[in-house]
Amino acid sequence: MAGTKGDGFRVVISGAGVAGLTLASALEKAGVDYVLLERRDEVAPQIGASIGIFPCSARILDQLGAWKELKKLCEPLQVFYSRDGKGQLVATPDRSPRLMQARTGYGSAWGERQNLLKGILGSIKDRSRIHVNKKVVDVKHDFDGVTVICDDGSSYQADLLVGADGAYSRTRQKMWELAEPEKPEIVRADRDRMTAEHNCIFGIAKGVDSPKIKAGDVNTTYDVGRCALTIVADKGTVYWFSQERLGRKHRVGDMPRYTDDDARAFVERNGDIVIVPGTGGLTLAELWAKTVTFRLVPIEEAKFRLWHWGRIVCAGDSVHKATPNLGLGGNSAIETAATLANAIKRLADAQNATGRRPTLAEIDAEMAQYQRERVVRAMGVVDASARLTRLQNMRGLSAKLFVKFVRPRLTEFLPETLSNTMVGAAKLDFLPLPEASLTGTMPFNPTMNDGVGGSKLHRMLIALPLLVLAFVASSVMDATPVGRLAAAVRDGGVIPAIRDRVPILRHFYHIPSFDDFLALVNTFFYPSIFGTDPDARRQMISFITDGTVLQLIWHFESARRASLLTPIQLPNFFSLLGQVVGIGVVSPVYCFLYYLFTPVEKFAAIDRRLTNTRVSYASLPAVLLAYLLPFYAVCFWPNLVGRQCWLFLWQLYPVWLALARWGISKVFLQETMDTDKIQRPLKDLNAMKVYVGGASLLAAGLWWWVILGGMSQAGGLGAVVASVWNTFVPRGLPSGSAGSLEKFASEFLRWDQVFALGSHLLWLAYLFWDMRKAGMLREGLLKTVILGAILVPLVGPGATLGVGWLVREQILATRRHKDALTLESVARLHGGYF
Repeated sequence: MAGTKGDGFRVVISGAGVAGLTLASALEKAGVDYVLLERRDEVAPQIGASIGIFPCSARILDQLGAWKELKKLCEPLQVFYSRDGKGQLVATPDRSPRLMQARTGYGSAWGERQNLLKGILGSIKDRSRIHVNKKVVDVKHDFDGVTVICDDGSSYQADLLVGADGAYSRTRQKMWELAEPEKPEIVRADRDRMTAEHNCIFGIAKGVDSPKIKAGDVNTTYDVGRCALTIVADKGTVYWFSQERLGRKHRVGDMPRYTDDDARAFVERNGDIVIVPGTGGLTLAELWAKTVTFRLVPIEEAKFRLWHWGRIVCAGDSVHKATPNLGLGGNSAIETAATLANAIKRLADAQNATGRRPTLAEIDAEMAQYQRERVVRAMGVVDASARLTRLQNMRGLSAKLFVKFVRPRLTEFLPETLSNTMVGAAKLDFLPLPEASLTGTMPFNPTMNDGVGGSKLHRMLIALPLLVLAFVASSVMDATPVGRLAAAVRDGGVIPAIRDRVPILRHFYHIPSFDDFLALVNTFFYPSIFGTDPDARRQMISFITDGTVLQLIWHFESARRASLLTPIQLPNFFSLLGQVVGIGVVSPVYCFLYYLFTPVEKFAAIDRRLTNTRVSYASLPAVLLAYLLPFYAVCFWPNLVGRQCWLFLWQLYPVWLALARWGISKVFLQETMDTDKIQRPLKDLNAMKVYVGGASLLAAGLWWWVILGGMSQAGGLGAVVASVWNTFVPRGLPSGSAGSLEKFASEFLRWDQVFALGSHLLWLAYLFWDMRKAGMLREGLLKTVILGAILVPLVGPGATLGVGWLVREQILATRRHKDALTLESVARLHGGYF
């Protein structure tokens, strides 16, 4: 017998691939007895494969002491290029690998798989535990232990057997045999779970001489039914992959097997794929001519449900097999090995503390915990890789539409997808965290998983009161009952209640039906703008000034990186809709959608709260020119006919605002996002304070101007309360039965303000609640809400909204999630850096 159990907890690892070597290195550093069995005659063979190393695994390799040497052997990624089958760019070249470095403290690199294996092997001090030419042929399992039998007759006893032996795992097969009597349905399903719908040829080319490629370039070619990926390294080395969609779905027992001749035929069929176009460019056929090692294989995909049974557990490809398109298969195996090492360390520590071996039930509990900790992230990688595979092979209409229309506008599609898989990465709990991993702008956080904040259905249910508010607002602010009164005023030809006969302006844009509609809407504003109802006039001026704060917030949020591809990117659409049905009806809907699509977890990276300054810096001048100043002209222009002209203009302010923001941004401002997100993620913070803070001061000033203007001569607190009551508080529901358009309009606009600003103040409460759950609001939610309630009567709802939004912005910019691993949090939780 080649190996027997000693006094300590002992592990047999089958397979010296990425997962097996990582686990071996981790167990050595944990002080756990183990033996590693490899069926090949060497541990790190050259099989023509390359592999990407991303921050999620780089941190673990750094903990093991392997990263420093490994990164010297890998090519750091620099620029992502996305192309169609003819080599033409389908999106702007993406230089965001630098962003990944800034976010996590680790860059993204690519190199030969053999070098990764050698690097991990180099972190293992005692090589006597590693045995080659050890093909596992049988496993004996009982209550007291497990015995692994190899084809040379040797056997090894242990407390636990780990199958890290790949997609066609012999260990997993034996586990199924033992588990099937107890879990027949799961085992039967798992036996049929691995499929292949694509093949892939991967190779390494040397001496590639093309002036159009340089070290660090990553070129991805999207094409119908096929794709290609190349990573350029130093000295003309190119790591490359190319895929085809197979004619049907293959399963275990029916997987295609390929020869070198099959690989040559593959290239003959697909050699016309253009990697880089034009003179001096590169095709797949030209790359093949420089290829020194290659292999054609089916691309298996699998998400197995049974990860462990008794004293047998699996890791890496033997439980989660992903396509190579996302480049995370090996990285996921490293994470799984780290998580398993943590579980084994807990078992070993328990044995050392109690002096007895863990029971079968205790081992089963720890292995179940290991699976729970890893299954969501591991399966997420399989799913994300599968989606990317089908996108790159342009499978189906949705994929074709994505590549043609969405991908060009999503310049950081792959990096953002990768970043979301980085933030919740596993680590070795028993080894120190490298300082590099604690200093990034997107700190690792084990509770975030794929970077999103819970299910959208859950958030939808929480925010349902906002939709209820929108429904109530639409009922209260129904202007249909006074349509005939408004039409009568419009068609009467002169403005009522004005001493001089001021004609009603009916023609402005010279589009008869459109002018008639706007003239009808204008009648609702006559009591306010012409002063026939002084309270309504003061209320309207304050309301529109408060709206400046709201507009600026909407435009800042629309330019935010976290708002990409959400409805929040369309502030002028919401404003235009608000002009039609009332901003008080639209505001709760906007707030609902924002809460639904923007959980606080979206700001895990500091740069995600950053706005595109070319757009956001244009927001204040655009809002002033297109929204606020035209309305002040509506109210204060000396000529009453002129006021009507300004009102016609102001009614379309969302259109003029969109044009003004676009024009100012294009003529006066430059695009700096590529450097801002990496070097200046807080660049826009001061502008936010000046813009929104200034608008809030103006809103507070108008609030008190209105209050003082409505006070009686007696003065005092009672007069202040009376002024607020008379000016801002609705007397009742706007009703067409009142017989007065003036009364209806004044009540309508008061309710408009209540719903518009009230919904945004409720929205702020939701956002602060999110931050409290994330541990970022250290002042307490109740205290914050009480302070907001005090501010509303003191400075008005608009200023309160601005101040609250700025406070939230400051928190997003300076505080991280309670579980984020930073230098500050590690010092706080562990009494210093460790």
